[in-house]
Amino acid sequence: MHNTPTPGDQPNGYPGRDRLDDANRHFRRALARLAREGRRHDPDLLADVERIATEAAGILDRLAQAATTAEGNSTRHRTALAREQQNLDHLARKLARRGGARG
Repeated sequence: MHNTPTPGDQPNGYPGRDRLDDANRHFRRALARLAREGRRHDPDLLADVERIATEAAGILDRLAQAATTAEGNSTRHRTALAREQQNLDHLARKLARRGGARG
């Protein structure tokens, strides 16, 4: 029987972390092997290493931005933004009343 783990049960902090760590480890090892092969036997491979590493970095940057955007859309953040907007609206009304009384 497979149970969906609760957040407290996640040993590494979030769902999918183990899979991500495994994929990262496999990728880094494969790239290191390719670079080693290039340094030892075929220098032309080093251009492939750089291209692959650059592409991977770009993908990871885009995914990090997506995660940051998703975090910003969380209920907690939306609630905090709404609360801050209410405070600003209250302050604007207060300032408008003060400015209107003097004018």
